Amino acid sequence: MTGKLAVCLTVLLAALAVAGCVERKMLIRSEPPAAPIWVDEEYAGVTPLDYPFAFYGGRRIRVGPIRDENQKVVYREMERVVEVEGPWYDDFPFDLFLEIYPHKLIREHPVPTFELTRWDEGPQRPAAERLREVEEQAKEFRTKALGTIPEQAPPE
Repeated sequence: MTGKLAVCLTVLLAALAVAGCVERKMLIRSEPPAAPIWVDEEYAGVTPLDYPFAFYGGRRIRVGPIRDENQKVVYREMERVVEVEGPWYDDFPFDLFLEIYPHKLIREHPVPTFELTRWDEGPQRPAAERLREVEEQAKEFRTKALGTIPEQAPPE
């Protein structure tokens, strides 16, 4: 008798576990809309987007650039790391009850709107300044790279 009861309880718990579902979405918007989006370096679509996810934590979101019909950049790209924190009831042991809840729960996490700037606006450095910066980075890289090469022993 106890074996049948255990089987019945197991089947009942399995049925309840399948019944519930929690759907998590990040609401990603941009101004202007229709900008391409990458979440954790994976293409996700264009804004506005309701991006589904399974786990909470930090997400790296990159929006843009927006190009015209000639593929010329009109709006610059923007990137930020967004920390998506779960609610208190999504932690153990409360999450067990969410799994057996018979209805679908939808958790929406709005991300602050990405305000893209036009390509011809904003701070732009002169080409000479950018060139000096790249030259300095190249010198630092060369110094570090040469420091990693072991000296050769003299031939015997």
